[in-house]
Amino acid sequence: MHSYLRAIGFSKIKSRKQLEKIYALCLRNPNRKVMTTISIDTSLIQFEKDFGSSIGLTLLGEYDVNGALSIEHYFPYIKGDTFLNFENITIEKQTDKESYAGVCDDYRLGMTLIFYVQNIADYAKSKWLNYSNRNLSNVKFSALSISGTVLLGVQKNKTQQRYEEEFRLLRDSLLSAAKNGDTEAIESLTISEMDTYTSLVGRIRNEDILSIIDTSFMPCGVECDHYMVVGNILKVTEIENPYSKEIVYNLLVESNDIQLNIGINSLDLQGEPKEGRRFRGEIWLQGHVRI
Repeated sequence: MHSYLRAIGFSKIKSRKQLEKIYALCLRNPNRKVMTTISIDTSLIQFEKDFGSSIGLTLLGEYDVNGALSIEHYFPYIKGDTFLNFENITIEKQTDKESYAGVCDDYRLGMTLIFYVQNIADYAKSKWLNYSNRNLSNVKFSALSISGTVLLGVQKNKTQQRYEEEFRLLRDSLLSAAKNGDTEAIESLTISEMDTYTSLVGRIRNEDILSIIDTSFMPCGVECDHYMVVGNILKVTEIENPYSKEIVYNLLVESNDIQLNIGINSLDLQGEPKEGRRFRGEIWLQGHVRI
């Protein structure tokens, strides 16, 4: 069973037998179906079935020359709202199945982001047509979570907001220069990190860590596309899964200048999500890459 099925409203699905009914529904009445050739005698087919606005289940399978369909794997999804631009996105095939991981360097986070590619059939088709050598730079980020907490927001005046924006732009330019080997930029970043650490050590004695750190985006666990996120909630949408009647929250969250939609079952979220508050939780990062 997929751990994140409950994130799209299937918390009561506990066995393969229960899941077979969902399988049949997806195959019988998909909202989207993409089919592409991946070898001389095999075609890859991707079925997507929505179980509410922007959430659903994807089935990946193969057709052979005799017309027989075999389902290889499935995964739940939530769709992102906005395309983000990156200098370059690299996509690598995973070893155990027909699925792909996207990799992109981001100056806003100062680290490499790894995410699960949602539109697998689109990318497989581009490989077959020899388009995969094109530069990929646009992706809609989204994520699923099975454990989250709503935190109070951090109040900022206009002066603080303007200072943070100027600091972010300066840091982005320094990171870009440091990546190209600029020693002065590397030294400036090192000094800045030391100053931040000193300030943090001084404040942590009298303040709560979540009042000092506004947002954060850090790798979590042993799987490369899992992250622990603290982010500002920009928009909240309630979605009812028509099959299970469970409520799923679609949270538009901004963390370290990265916007993504996070789907979480109302049963797994502590607190009431509202605009201006913050979300904290572990997420499975997904992305729809513009091919």
